[in-house]
Amino acid sequence: MKPIDVEAKHGFTLEDLEKMTRAAVVADRLLVGDVRYRHSIAYSAIAEALFASDEPPERGHLIRVGWQAIALDVRWSLRHAGYPDDGQPGDDKLRPRFVQYWEDHKVAPSHEPKIVEGLAAHQVVETLTPVYRDALVALAVHGTYQDAAEALGISYVAFKARITTARKQILARWFEGETPRRTFHTDRRVGVAGKELATHCSNGHEWTPENTRIRRRTLRGKPHKSRACRACERDRDAARWKATREAREGQAA
Repeated sequence: MKPIDVEAKHGFTLEDLEKMTRAAVVADRLLVGDVRYRHSIAYSAIAEALFASDEPPERGHLIRVGWQAIALDVRWSLRHAGYPDDGQPGDDKLRPRFVQYWEDHKVAPSHEPKIVEGLAAHQVVETLTPVYRDALVALAVHGTYQDAAEALGISYVAFKARITTARKQILARWFEGETPRRTFHTDRRVGVAGKELATHCSNGHEWTPENTRIRRRTLRGKPHKSRACRACERDRDAARWKATREAREGQAA
């Protein structure tokens, strides 16, 4: 007798167990995890249900037990990861209690990142030469490029060059040999030489986040970024609409 022909229970052989297990794996629609792992889950569940049954169970029932065991294992895995019981693989909605327990900023902010980054920033700045370190300190104290340049007794252009060099050196040392990420952040403390950054447009509208639209274009093969006043754009649109309406009314008359 072949090993696969050995009867397990109620007339089912080991070969029958294998065939029902394969059918359960095929019936599984979640397809989460390795197929061999899902096969082992279904095989164990089918064998346990078969040996726990006092009466000969139906083949379809045992197959259903197998794929339901796979689905249950997926549910338990999702629950362990913090997902709700009615969630699906790929959902990004976590259970509130899981988030509250594991995300420290929801319970008590950790002081570690602030301390580590603060110490690292101090150590990196200390590696700069006095010329560049003094430029950073002056900018931190005075707040604007022009005031910091005047405090150091140098020109605006020279001060801006020192800040640019200092930032490049800080990035290189902060990442410790790795390639520093490219930053496109605009320092709003930078203005035209001898002038503060304008707070209002040429028509007197304030440069607020709600009133500012960033325009990105390519000029002479290089990316160019500028800001446009939304209030001015609305005024121009209203003027054009009024002129068009008056022209049409004139033609109708």
